[in-house]
Amino acid sequence: MWGRVFLLGVLLLLLPCYYYLGDKVWGQREEVRRSIEAGYVIPSKYSRVLALEYKGLLSDFLLLKTITFFGERVVFGQELSQEDWQYIIGSLDAITDLDPYFLDPYILAEGLLTWEAGHYADANRLLEKGLEYRVNDWQLPFFIGFNHFFFLKDFEKGAEYLMMASRLPNSPSFLPGLAARIGYYGDKAHTAVMFLKGVIAQTSDERLKSRLNLRMMALEKAALLEDLVQKYREERGSLPEKIEDLVSGGYIDQIPIDPYGGEWLIMKNGRVFSTSKFVEKLDENTGN
Repeated sequence: MWGRVFLLGVLLLLLPCYYYLGDKVWGQREEVRRSIEAGYVIPSKYSRVLALEYKGLLSDFLLLKTITFFGERVVFGQELSQEDWQYIIGSLDAITDLDPYFLDPYILAEGLLTWEAGHYADANRLLEKGLEYRVNDWQLPFFIGFNHFFFLKDFEKGAEYLMMASRLPNSPSFLPGLAARIGYYGDKAHTAVMFLKGVIAQTSDERLKSRLNLRMMALEKAALLEDLVQKYREERGSLPEKIEDLVSGGYIDQIPIDPYGGEWLIMKNGRVFSTSKFVEKLDENTGN
């Protein structure tokens, strides 16, 4: 009887300690996750030897580690440093050296290194590596072509790679026309939307997919406004002075909101951009 009472009393005393220490541990764990630094990437010439016959398993592990590293930065609202990006690039290089047929790291390279970091040359280099092995995969030349067209403003090179993609098995029927359109027009938001839909369909990481969906939503609005600006010019002989002229002119009921919080601007060539530059703003209170 007294023994049970004693044990109950001890448990009641320990319970507050348990919750107190638990909060401390989770708080310290969060601080560690916030301050985690980019690690060292083992050169693939060594990792291939160490992996023995488990190269595929090691490449899977390294990809998961890379996605987790990027995800931690996003969750805590931390901007990635150049050292962080070099770690991600080195990891993707090691993964594709271990298993050059593995599609996911090429998709990740295209989703992160171009849209998030502006490392277009590194993205194209990794995709070119994949072309040597995934010779019947239309997606890789499609990504390279888009990078040349949209980011590097090399429309001729972009069209060349998209034509290459269009000749590969199971490629979408719109690719030949898209390649011709890029070679002639260039710089259209519609093409970026089409491209992002392809990337999102191939992306399994939910955090990255969410960010790309937000980007696609913004580009769809930009594409709509560009079409209306073009229609305004065709009917009235000049560009609207400001985006609100589309409303007063009866071309649209209201101006769509930029999901990144910016204001739409009309350039001299009729293209529409946003003051947000399609970059997410950090919450001033939480830092996220």
